[in-house]
Amino acid sequence: MKLSEANSAKREGLDGILLTIMLIMLLTTLLLIGAIYKFVYNGNHLYILWTAIFMLLVLVIIGVLLFVAGLTLFLLWYNKKIPKPMAVFAETFIPYLYPVLEGMGKVLGYDKNKIRRAYTAINNRLVYSKSYSYRGEEILILSPHCIQKNTCPHKLTVEVRNCTGCGKCPVKPLLALADKYNAKFSLVSGGTIARRIIKESRPEAIIAIACERDLVGGLIDTKKIPVIAVINIRPEGPCVNTLVRLEEVEKAIVHFIGG
Repeated sequence: MKLSEANSAKREGLDGILLTIMLIMLLTTLLLIGAIYKFVYNGNHLYILWTAIFMLLVLVIIGVLLFVAGLTLFLLWYNKKIPKPMAVFAETFIPYLYPVLEGMGKVLGYDKNKIRRAYTAINNRLVYSKSYSYRGEEILILSPHCIQKNTCPHKLTVEVRNCTGCGKCPVKPLLALADKYNAKFSLVSGGTIARRIIKESRPEAIIAIACERDLVGGLIDTKKIPVIAVINIRPEGPCVNTLVRLEEVEKAIVHFIGG
C-alpha cells in the first residue's frame, strides 16, 4: 500500500473511532434527558434526591468507562504500549457495544462500513499490541471463496490444494505463504462453514480475509481466539474476483509466530 493510501486509511479509521465515541456520548445524553424528565414528572422530592444520586453515580461510571475506552483507543492507534487491564477492558467492552452502535448508526444515517472498518482496526491493534509465539500449524488463514477466479473450474472450497497454480487469483500466493510458515489455509463459502472449520482445526490464532460485514460477524463469534482481520479488495464489486494485500497477511503470520 502506498504511503498516501495508508494515511488515508488511517484517517478513515480514526474518523470511525471518533464517530463511535460520539455515538456513545449521544446515548448517554439521551439517558440523562430521560432521567431529568422523570424527575420533573414525578414531583416527589425524596425520590428526586435518591434518583439524582443514583444517576450521578451512573454518569460517573459511564464517564470513567468512556475515558478509559478513549485513552485505550488513543494509545492503540498510535502504537503505544497499554497496560494489560486496559487491553482486557477493551476486548470485553467493544464486542458487546458494537451491535448497539451499528443500530444507532443506521438510524442516524451513518455508513455502516465506516463503523465496521473502525471496529476491525481497533481489533487488529489490540492483537498487535500483544506478543505471541505460536507454531505455524497453529495458525489458520481463512478466506472467502470469492477470492478464487470466478471462471476457475476447480472446487477449492472442498480442498484448497486442488489449485493448479495458474496465478490468475490470490489463491496461489496465499498457498505459498501458508507453506512458507507451515500454516493452515482454507477457502470457505460462508460463515457456517467457517465456524465448522475453526471448530475442527482448533487454531490458536486466525487471519481472516473478508469484507467488513463478514469480518465483524466473525470477530464477534470468535472472542476467545485472537483474530487479525484483513479487509479484502473488491475491484469488480462484492463477492466476485476479490483480492487481498499479501503483505498484510504475512505481517499477521509473522506477528503470531513471534517474529
